[in-house]
Amino acid sequence: MIRLMSIKSKRGFSFAEVILAIAIMTFALVGILGTYLTCIALISTSQNVNAATNAATGVISEIRSTPFTQVIDDFNGMTFTVNGIPSSLGVVSIDDSVNPELLEVTVDVSWQQGGNATNSAIQLKTQVANR
Repeated sequence: MIRLMSIKSKRGFSFAEVILAIAIMTFALVGILGTYLTCIALISTSQNVNAATNAATGVISEIRSTPFTQVIDDFNGMTFTVNGIPSSLGVVSIDDSVNPELLEVTVDVSWQQGGNATNSAIQLKTQVANR
């Protein structure tokens, strides 16, 4: 009798317990992998937004350093692309209809984000006055 108890006490996990443990670990790892992939996509989106914002800010800086009388002729309707963002398109719009001495400048940048071709965009607006 002592010998039988000794053999039973050394018994390992049952097959069902091992399968259940593997299923739980698989479920947890799939969740972690999904979170990891989402983070990678968010990093890409953040980099593109940053690049587009920097490009739009650069265009606004160029506009501000241009003489007021040349701004509309040089920049209204101008298009540009952003380095590092494939299929990006930037467009400059200038409105002087409210006050000819005050220009409302809008810089729009759009691009397709990721493999699912989601459209993303940023828009910066500023005003330039005749000094």
